[in-house]
Amino acid sequence: MGAPPESASEPGPDPGGPSGSGGSSPGWRPSVGPPPGRQGWTPPPQPAGPDGQSGPAGQVVPHCYRHTDRETYVTCQRCGRPICPDCMRPAAVGFHCPEEGQGRASAGQAGGGGRTGQRDPRTVLGGRVGQARQALVTQSLIAICVVAYFLQGAPGLGNSDRYNGFTERFAMDGYRIAADDQYYRLLSAAFLHASVLHILFNMYALFLLGFQLEALLGRARYLGLFVAGAVGGNTLSYLLGGLSTFSVGASTAIFAFFAAYYVIARRLRIDSTQILVVIGINLAITFTLSGIDKWGHLGGLAVGVLVGLLYAHVPPRHARLQAGGVVGIIVVLLLAAVAKSSALT
Repeated sequence: MGAPPESASEPGPDPGGPSGSGGSSPGWRPSVGPPPGRQGWTPPPQPAGPDGQSGPAGQVVPHCYRHTDRETYVTCQRCGRPICPDCMRPAAVGFHCPEEGQGRASAGQAGGGGRTGQRDPRTVLGGRVGQARQALVTQSLIAICVVAYFLQGAPGLGNSDRYNGFTERFAMDGYRIAADDQYYRLLSAAFLHASVLHILFNMYALFLLGFQLEALLGRARYLGLFVAGAVGGNTLSYLLGGLSTFSVGASTAIFAFFAAYYVIARRLRIDSTQILVVIGINLAITFTLSGIDKWGHLGGLAVGVLVGLLYAHVPPRHARLQAGGVVGIIVVLLLAAVAKSSALT
């Protein structure tokens, strides 16, 4: 939010609310809230004076009443206390603090009418702001991959048996899919890895991209992207490799992350140069080194584009339409795999 012209004289925060905490560092700005000039927005003070906290007119830099280290220019519409994004509760006009928001919800429940609760603010693509820092799904996916790696016998850590029974049961195996209709392998293979470097590289990529995508999309959309990417990559590998297909790795889903991230960046008008470079480097590695499932990577990339377009251009308020689109993509992939099995047997 830009500061108003120096000639403007706007009221400061509500004198009834608490002042900024001593010793806190100003400079934090909220990423959500009403735009400048709208109800619930408090203009920033004039440039700080020698004390670092107040302007020449004695204005105090407002800080969130619950998180006193956060400078903010949004106030509760009921009590006038300054609130940061984590404390904002959407109201009919502006935002309420947690106490006022909870009180309103309780009154609605007691009266048998009105809204019975308040939702967290959301990102432009539907992710909940309150869940942005948690990345629960990303951490869970990483944990599953690590546990699965040790159940495989930790291949690459000196074990003579590279593929043990656990790997053979859940890996992407074209023969088992065709002969025994074990289509769960199209997803389960994404949680297995072939070596230490393999899992380290994939988990690092999952950590970097996953945290950002989960914060933007929310847990359900993000998980849908992971599943669709994994199934898409392994399905294309099966369609083109047939009975001889055998692979493991989360890279099918990670390539879907690459593609979706690029599509979303373009939609939000964010510089996409870096992700294009990353995609180019990974494609070069894919087609240069032996032992890499090229079709799996390309399949994940293609599905990532489709799901990314769905998330980027279908408004998040149409969550059912988005979910239906992702489920539809997965169903089409499964039908294609079934048709391939019928042709092989």
